[in-house]
Amino acid sequence: MAQYAAFRLGPRLFLPPGPSVSLSPPPDPFLPPGLSVRPAVAADLPLLSSWLDRARPLPVPAQRGRQLLLASQLSRPEQGGCLLCEAGERLVGCLSFNVVPCLAQGGLAALALEWWHDGADAAPALAASCAMLADWCRAHGIRQLLLAPALVDAAAPPQGFAVDASGLWCRMLVPSYKRLG
Repeated sequence: MAQYAAFRLGPRLFLPPGPSVSLSPPPDPFLPPGLSVRPAVAADLPLLSSWLDRARPLPVPAQRGRQLLLASQLSRPEQGGCLLCEAGERLVGCLSFNVVPCLAQGGLAALALEWWHDGADAAPALAASCAMLADWCRAHGIRQLLLAPALVDAAAPPQGFAVDASGLWCRMLVPSYKRLG
């Protein structure tokens, strides 16, 4: 009996050609049932742009400016990005973040200033997006995750966050080990 391997390429799962194989990933303990979080890519620009336009319509010049900023952010992942939270095929949230220098820690920090959601179950979707962003930061050697104060309910902040001296919600991270060779 031949064994088949599945590879994750970006947001999609690639299965080599062969007999039909049914693979189901193990459930993620940080994700509420039915939610998935993934990084946005340039191909998501039309979907994300139309979703943001429905969430907050802008005059045409401002709408075009937002679209250009979004395209720039999605094309330069080393400067930041967006995490998309989906329930099935429906987009329910978008966490936008930038990678910025952090003088207090002497390194880089991921700073999330915008959280867009459709209003339904915003807290679990934000917590799942923060967990995914923390994993991304650790993989890229970023030691600090910062959230704007207005994004978080002070009574129930996402796991691991506390208010720091700057007034931002902060989560300290330990970078993951890399093995070369």
